[in-house]
Amino acid sequence: MIYEEFQALVREEGERRITQGGLVPIPELRLGLPLERQAFDDYVLRLHTDGLVHLLSHVECATLPEPVRNDCIVHSSGALLYWIRWL
Repeated sequence: MIYEEFQALVREEGERRITQGGLVPIPELRLGLPLERQAFDDYVLRLHTDGLVHLLSHVECATLPEPVRNDCIVHSSGALLYWIRWL
């Protein structure tokens, strides 16, 4: 999957979830895509750098099951990113 395909997929997922504020859980998205972990993380961070998405942490990160936390993205600031919101 190339970046542009990933970008379109994330946009469509956000639009599909508009009644939930357009929030897409990173762990759920990761599990549904045939991408290596590093490529997925790079694409998500590139969407953010390109100004196309906001990346947000979960309100209660500490209560998430460990496998879910492991599928989040750790930002360079140390924040555990759980949500993607298309702008």
